[in-house]
Amino acid sequence: MNWLMSMFQRNLPAKIIALLIAVVLWFFVMNEQNPLIDGSFTVALNVVNAPDGCKITRSDDQIKIKVRGSRSLFVAATSSEFKAYIDLNGAAEGKIDAKVQTVLPQGFELISASPEAVTVTIDKIIQKQVQADLIVTGATAPGTTVAHISQSADTVMIEGPRTAINEVTHVVGYVGLSGNNTDFSLDVPLTAVNADGREVDGVKVDPQTIAASVQLARGLTKKIVSIKPVFTGDLPVGYAMGSARLDPSKIEIAGEDSAIHSLDAINTEKISLAGMTKSGKKTVKLELPPGVTVTNKEVAVTIEITKK
Repeated sequence: MNWLMSMFQRNLPAKIIALLIAVVLWFFVMNEQNPLIDGSFTVALNVVNAPDGCKITRSDDQIKIKVRGSRSLFVAATSSEFKAYIDLNGAAEGKIDAKVQTVLPQGFELISASPEAVTVTIDKIIQKQVQADLIVTGATAPGTTVAHISQSADTVMIEGPRTAINEVTHVVGYVGLSGNNTDFSLDVPLTAVNADGREVDGVKVDPQTIAASVQLARGLTKKIVSIKPVFTGDLPVGYAMGSARLDPSKIEIAGEDSAIHSLDAINTEKISLAGMTKSGKKTVKLELPPGVTVTNKEVAVTIEITKK
């Protein structure tokens, strides 16, 4: 034992210096042969702890991350080992800015993530009952007209993100007449639409179809008359109504000659102006006198509102 200690202590300062030189040379060689380098990866952005019963919309679906590591690490690593995510634990409904977090393989250093945060919209999935309206297209055979259309349901349930559901005013189905000369029935697909009659994406309609029965009549007199909008309520102080455009502005009515002979115009249901501060479009029904029928009982009214 004494012999070993003597050997170890002999020329100890020189041995320490030699060891330090060896370590320095090792680091020098490693840095030359396996230097630190930078690299970039584009990875999918994942969502964790998302609230139940919500639709999550992100401003970005992919994140570009820049990392630093030795060359040997880059050779061994695969892009699937680099991950980016946002944590929505405790997040409330609405819009938030969520910080992007990353998971890197051992030995890598994060330099940057672009973007560093994403805008996230959290939409609660809700249900709502709305009116189901049928719109007739085409024309019946000559000498016939639509007397009555009945439908299996007047309202249906819609389901979807709250922002989309709030856009929906009603659902519509299209009944094609296609030159029919006898009564007929069909199943009509339904579509959720907004006040402008445009389809609202991301909304589920239940049921997806309703049954419609079309009754035709013969020997009725037809006549084209104007449509007259009827307004009620006062605009807020400081606002005035400009033009009101109807689509269509005229409509073909049918009925016994005694019922339609003196008719020059058909009124709409009352259109409320209360609370309107900007121009808008509304779909309203027609007020039909007894014994008078029309193919479509709804018209679109575009109301122009201006500041005084």
